[in-house]
Amino acid sequence: MTQNFDVFAKRKGQSAIEYLMTYGWMLLVVAIVGGAIFATVQGQCTTSTSGFSTSDVRVADFATNSDGNLAFELRNAAASPVEIDNISVEGDSYDAGNETISVGSSATFTTDVGATSVDGCNDFDLSIQYNVEDGIQSQVVSGTMTDSISLS
Repeated sequence: MTQNFDVFAKRKGQSAIEYLMTYGWMLLVVAIVGGAIFATVQGQCTTSTSGFSTSDVRVADFATNSDGNLAFELRNAAASPVEIDNISVEGDSYDAGNETISVGSSATFTTDVGATSVDGCNDFDLSIQYNVEDGIQSQVVSGTMTDSISLS
């Protein structure tokens, strides 16, 4: 009777080792695939702006145009029309030509600031000088924009 017990004990040990090896290989493969996905996704940059959400003039979007220049879509969130005087990116100033944006509308402004695509994220300071019709003149709203670009 003791002899039969030894045979079953050996088979249980072999079964346990096979079980552990099967799941061990599976965990190793999952770890390698997960690491590869994390390494690929980690380098991506999310385009965003901050600091404009409570102002009269908001940055709805920004991008580089086909000429490689930085362009902005500005939205009027004020109760009356606004006139955009100046857009400044990292100290480089662009005259916006005093274009008026009516209430709830948006307008696109193209600067002569060159931008090229790069790996990784960069933050840039952005200031917009504007006038509110029948209101305070020469107001400035400042914030930051984040994108995978480099300014020239």
